[in-house]
Amino acid sequence: MQSSHETVNLLTAVRLFPSARSGRGLPGAQAVEAWATAAWLLAVEGRAYLEDLEGGADQPLLRRVVRIKLLELLYDIDTRLSGTVTIAEEHRLALALEYGLHDLASLDGESLVEVFALAPDDPDHADGLVPQLWERLCAAFPGELPDPLKASGQREILRALRNWSKLCTAAGTEAAFLEPFLKDA
Repeated sequence: MQSSHETVNLLTAVRLFPSARSGRGLPGAQAVEAWATAAWLLAVEGRAYLEDLEGGADQPLLRRVVRIKLLELLYDIDTRLSGTVTIAEEHRLALALEYGLHDLASLDGESLVEVFALAPDDPDHADGLVPQLWERLCAAFPGELPDPLKASGQREILRALRNWSKLCTAAGTEAAFLEPFLKDA
């Protein structure tokens, strides 16, 4: 197990969105859907998990479950950005720990255990580096992420959905995948 200083260094050295930054990516229509979905999952679902993590300060088991759910979400986003078929939720944790993340962040499974404080001997109060990783991901995201938790959040979400719909039109793809997002907004 790494020391906390080594884990912090690990996190600061992690390359975020390495495929996109290297110029490798998905074809236009597929990229629009993948990136809009990734933005939604980070902005809405991810922020909700982070809020649960903060709100469960006195519930260590809840916090461990939330960290696992957040890791599963990040694995889902990673597979979408790579253009592969999304994996059923019940398999995401195992696959993330076995294969790591590649398109969202360059982290192997062992590093994910460190970052998400998932080792059996991690203290119950440890949240690992989840909040720091989260902040780095949101800051490095190539585009604006609406924040539904702010007072103007609903307006930001609706504006983002309109923009993503326009991107779909420009890319020549259907925007039907945005419908469930609109219902959640």
